Amino acid sequence: MIALAMGVIVGIPVAFILGKLLGKASEALIAITGVPLITYTLALQELGPFAGPNVSIESSPEFTAGTETFLGLIIALTYVELRTRKGLRIDDFIQISFISLPYISLGVALASQFWRGFLAVGIALIGIVVALSMKNPLRGLNVKPCPQEIGDCLTDEDSLMGAVIGGAVIVGGRTLREFPKARELVECMKRAGKPSSLRKATGLLVSLLPLLAVLLPPGDITVIAGLAAAYISTLIGAALVTKGQPAPCPGVAREYREFLRKRKRKIDVAV
Repeated sequence: MIALAMGVIVGIPVAFILGKLLGKASEALIAITGVPLITYTLALQELGPFAGPNVSIESSPEFTAGTETFLGLIIALTYVELRTRKGLRIDDFIQISFISLPYISLGVALASQFWRGFLAVGIALIGIVVALSMKNPLRGLNVKPCPQEIGDCLTDEDSLMGAVIGGAVIVGGRTLREFPKARELVECMKRAGKPSSLRKATGLLVSLLPLLAVLLPPGDITVIAGLAAAYISTLIGAALVTKGQPAPCPGVAREYREFLRKRKRKIDVAV
């Protein structure tokens, strides 16, 4: 279990420290990606150049390596859950919503390269994450009711982004203070149509794209291709949600996009 120990000892503190500097979304991304990735890399080195997928559970070194990598993913998810419980700004919450599944899928693919059985276990894990998200879509979000003059929505102190999640309108506090048409924006968001079932299903399938890394040979090519697939699926998933939807107030939506472009800090999701 040396690989797992090193993955946790290195990955978690790095995520914590960078999270203090870059925010909770970056902390979550670094933890979910870093812990299983470090574990995978070290486990692969322990196995040597002849490592490959093993279909047996008979205490094989490959199964042990896969177990370590999968446990690294579980530990990272547990850490993120504890760190984000009722403590997320709207900007961080929206970003984490986009990045979680693709990078969880990458962790599953890394573990499954050692033993294919982890692919089924990992898909079940992803199903649990999706189910929990659907049951309580605002889980982990630290918000308060918007001022009465703005309307029926939820806000925080200094975020910029806005979204409709689980029927609730959430809008960053900085937007409410600085965007001239904040009230109109909230009313428009209330009238926005919900994504179709097809769009939701497509977004879910796109988030599973990094699972295809399991088909690659173990090593650097898997790491590079897997990270690229996770990044691309994040961008596609964001585009499916934020683009192509009919806007009830195109003028206000256009002004809001321009407002975000001028004022946003490091927001990784395309607006």
